[in-house]
Amino acid sequence: MMRSFVAAVLLGLACFACVPAALRAQTLTQVVPGRRFEELAAPAIKAVHLSGDAKLVQAYQIPDQTVGAGRVRLLVQSAIVTPSYVNVPIQVDLDGRFLRQIFVGYKVVRYVQTAVATHDLLPGAVLTASDLRMARVIYSGQWTNGAVVLVGRRLIAAVRAGSPITIESTTINQIVKAGNTVTLIVDDNGVAVVADVVARSSGGLGEHVSVYNPQTNTTLTGTVVGPDRVELNLSGETL
Repeated sequence: MMRSFVAAVLLGLACFACVPAALRAQTLTQVVPGRRFEELAAPAIKAVHLSGDAKLVQAYQIPDQTVGAGRVRLLVQSAIVTPSYVNVPIQVDLDGRFLRQIFVGYKVVRYVQTAVATHDLLPGAVLTASDLRMARVIYSGQWTNGAVVLVGRRLIAAVRAGSPITIESTTINQIVKAGNTVTLIVDDNGVAVVADVVARSSGGLGEHVSVYNPQTNTTLTGTVVGPDRVELNLSGETL
């Protein structure tokens, strides 16, 4: 019985010795760390020129690469640049033969200057200069605007401190309403004339509205300068 067992073991060893070395090597593997690809891509990324206020941020982490036994060579290719992404292809060769290609991807993050909230704001708040400041923020595709155009407008939804405020997130705060009696201030060659008139249209700060003077049966157009206050220049005309 013992002799049969020894013979079987010797036969198995003999068979393994008959397997070609190249075939045995195929069962062996090695790992190329993902960070190695990222390190190789770094010089290529530094050479990429971005227009405007922008920077590149790695889009995803490169996983470790398992390859067969042999001599591994990593060849960095030219960066592929698009408006939104930059990819650095790295070719993996094994024993002089192409094995695969790994892309190290970066996202283009752009920045803009726009108006943001200086503190938390609730829906319905009428914006003042102290509620706003200009700041550098990541561009999200929305229109940007300055703080001046937002003053006097009413918020539609709540805004957290530091968050951008767009025109679309506000509505006109109508401080002059059609049908109400308003004060009309007319600048006539430096002489201020004041009269009580009736607003024919509604408007917010800085907007043009139509007003009617029942005493002179005259309709004029002026600029809203405050609550129930309209101003216009009528050089050479009278109420």
